[in-house]
Amino acid sequence: MAPQDNANRSDVRWFALSNLEKGSLKVTGLQALCFRAWPYTEEDLEKAQHPYELPHRDFINLNIDLNIHGVGGNDAWGARTMDKYTIDGNQAYKYGFILEYDAE
Repeated sequence: MAPQDNANRSDVRWFALSNLEKGSLKVTGLQALCFRAWPYTEEDLEKAQHPYELPHRDFINLNIDLNIHGVGGNDAWGARTMDKYTIDGNQAYKYGFILEYDAE
């Protein structure tokens, strides 16, 4: 099985990432957000043919979005994404969030 985009969380109001030695980062959405956090890059993901080929980097790749496009249709034979999960690429979107760092 080839690795693919994963771990997205949606309709999130806030989340925090922490490291006991370096503190924590809290992200609070001004509206509901989507996010995902990986210990590797998108380039790493594209190159890997198997999950064991994904390296564990010394950073976290954090992606914060307003929303994401659905992953597929109702079957595995190329059906389009259902309309309710499709994002209009011709529409402007705005979103905001607050970053708080706590060194303790």
